[in-house]
Parts: sequence; C-alpha cells; structure tokens
Amino acid sequence: MNQESNKWKHEKLAELLKENARRMRKEPTEAEEKLWQVVRNRKLAGFKFRRQHPFEGFIIDFYCEETKLGLEVDGKIHLQPAQLEYDQQREAYLNEFGIEIMRFTNEEVERNVFAVARMIKERLLERRKNLPSPLPLSRGRGASTKE
Repeated sequence: MNQESNKWKHEKLAELLKENARRMRKEPTEAEEKLWQVVRNRKLAGFKFRRQHPFEGFIIDFYCEETKLGLEVDGKIHLQPAQLEYDQQREAYLNEFGIEIMRFTNEEVERNVFAVARMIKERLLERRKNLPSPLPLSRGRGASTKE
C-alpha cells in the first residue's frame, strides 16, 4: 500500500507541475514573452525550444532538448539571498542531468533581446558541437555493409 500511495503522490505532483507550467505559459512576464518571440518556431539557428518545460519537479522557462540548454529569465526576486541559494541548488541538480542553465535578468532581455539571443545562439552551437554523437543505427541481422 505504501508504494502505491507514493506512486499516487508522485503522479499528483507531476500533474500539478504540468498545470502550473500551462498557467505560466498563458501568463508570461513581458521579458519572457519578448524572448519567446525570438526563440519560438526554430527561429534561433533552427533550434527547438519548449516554453515552461517541466523537468524533475522544476519548470525551466525555456528548454532546448537537443542541446540540453535551459534558459531562465529572472526578476528581482532572484537577487535575494534565499532565492540565489535555491537557484544554485536547482541548477546543480539540473547539471547532474547534463542540463546547463543560462540566466538573464528581465532588464537584459527587455533592453536588448537580440544581444541575449546572440549569446544563446553561440552557446547552442558550442553545446551541439561538444555533445556526443548518437550511436549509429544497427543495420540488423543479415544486412549488407556494402554501399
């Protein structure tokens, strides 16, 4: 029963996280909306981003699965010591999954979204270059290796 109860709690928390992500997608900050207009629909060097992406109990503002790069657009609350510590712990946890987080303030995005986009693009290209290549597909039993 305890294992079943834990499973139910985990599923409930995952659903609440998804609902929260949906709500956040519908109510972005001005800076988030401005950055979204630059990265959506593969506009930034062909990379696909997800907005308000739930991952392991957290929501990443923008996430590129191909390069495992997350983007966070931070308001002033992120300057408070307790929030800074939380953000550092969260980032360290996400790093364990190979996810790198780039942080920008609302002001940086609002003042010059294109400079922010350039920095993101450079990092995306760098990460794509440095990520391990996927394993080649198996040809299957009896498949010819001649071209």
